[in-house]
Amino acid sequence: MKNIFFGLYALAAYGIGFASLLALMAFLLNLTPWGIDGGAPADSLLAVGANSLLLGGYFALHSIMARPAFKERWTAIVPQPLERSTYVLVSGLTLGALITLWHPLPGIIWKTETASLAGLFYGLHAMGWTVMVLATFNINHFDFFGLGPVWRFIRRQPNRETPFSARYLYGLIRHPISLGWMIVFWATPEMTVGHALMAILATSYILVITPREEKDLEQAIGQPYRDYQKQVPAFVPLRRAGPRESTSRKAGA
Repeated sequence: MKNIFFGLYALAAYGIGFASLLALMAFLLNLTPWGIDGGAPADSLLAVGANSLLLGGYFALHSIMARPAFKERWTAIVPQPLERSTYVLVSGLTLGALITLWHPLPGIIWKTETASLAGLFYGLHAMGWTVMVLATFNINHFDFFGLGPVWRFIRRQPNRETPFSARYLYGLIRHPISLGWMIVFWATPEMTVGHALMAILATSYILVITPREEKDLEQAIGQPYRDYQKQVPAFVPLRRAGPRESTSRKAGA
């Protein structure tokens, strides 16, 4: 019975997490009436304050739940095989709440005038999502979204850290998922004040939290990860990576 519950829980968390990402894509591209610029605009100062609080709360929760110290305490309440699925579930639900509660700020900062330029922005946006999805498969897509630990629990296999190999996208840059996020937030044919606010705060969060995440990885892996940092740039593949070596880490955020 426990196996069935764990399996259904993991599948539900995966579905909600993945659905929230699809909803975010539609939200950023204004593909639905409740897009980032949809709805009746509120008072500008109120909207900036409310949106900043929404984003700050989401990023704070996201960051806290990803820290090893929190995971150690959290698994005293949540069974270890469900820890990652719970993280995915909470992230999906809170992202849905952020989208629902967002206040539009429709003032236009830039807008493309030609279909070809708009197509370029849409292409870049699609590339950002593609980079993120491919990066999850470069590590372990099913561990990243919580299905792997539950599958091993059901099969009575020992849990393990998600293997990390400094190949493929991770042989070019250390943080392809973060790079994908930044592309997704900035690549739009019409940049409004509200969209820019989200892009600025999201990018700032990524740039602030990345060194903290790398400290966690240094502590978990040690010298091999420090060597990897020297060989591979963080976000922009401006130099060739050194010898590709395999290390190991827990699935990151």
